[in-house]
Amino acid sequence: MKSRMFSFINVTWNPIAMFCQHGCSYCWSEALKKGRLKDTRRYRNLRGLIEARKEMGDNNCHAMLMTEELSKRFKAGDYIFVESMGDLFGDWVPEEWIYEVLKVIEASPDVKFLLLTKNPWRMHEYKFPDNVLCGCTIETTRTVSDWSKAPAPRIRYRAMKELVHPHKAIIIEPIMDFEFIRFVCWIEEIKPELIVIGYDNYDKHLPEPSLAKTKRFIQALQNKGFYVQTKTLREKWNVS
Repeated sequence: MKSRMFSFINVTWNPIAMFCQHGCSYCWSEALKKGRLKDTRRYRNLRGLIEARKEMGDNNCHAMLMTEELSKRFKAGDYIFVESMGDLFGDWVPEEWIYEVLKVIEASPDVKFLLLTKNPWRMHEYKFPDNVLCGCTIETTRTVSDWSKAPAPRIRYRAMKELVHPHKAIIIEPIMDFEFIRFVCWIEEIKPELIVIGYDNYDKHLPEPSLAKTKRFIQALQNKGFYVQTKTLREKWNVS
């Protein structure tokens, strides 16, 4: 069993407090917000803002910019996971907030940043500096509509394939059963510099591939010259 955080990340930075609207059944961060973090100042204030906006007739408020976070400075050599508790490019995040976050990133050229999304078409609206790794979660080649309201995997694949940025990553976690040849072809067309693969850590009974299939997939990608990091690898849980 490996760390649940990416091995290369040493700092997380969440300049926007949000309740993610992708609705993924296996999301650990949303579970935390409803549990242990429920009464922290950040999420208590966010719930208050949402209720206040609802009273004004705005039912589309799901996030709050933490302006104090925009003055944060990082050490040279840090690798920052931006919005580890949400999705910076979710449709519910105002454009001007994304620009504010990118300003901080551009002001830190000696620091690396991971931007990870399930809505990668929105990444096409921005230009990223060279210290940004543009990542996308693609768990499978098949439909995920029973477990998530995020854009379908095939839509994410097309967006990442067409994204013009030299540094891209594909996160296949939690991995779900997939079409072997199609997934390899997707990766070849996207050309990521990093692939991370891992199984669900929380026993959400997802439709998982066998461990043997996953290992063959990893080997196929490595044989094609891709750099693959692994997280939790195990035999699949039985699905009722």
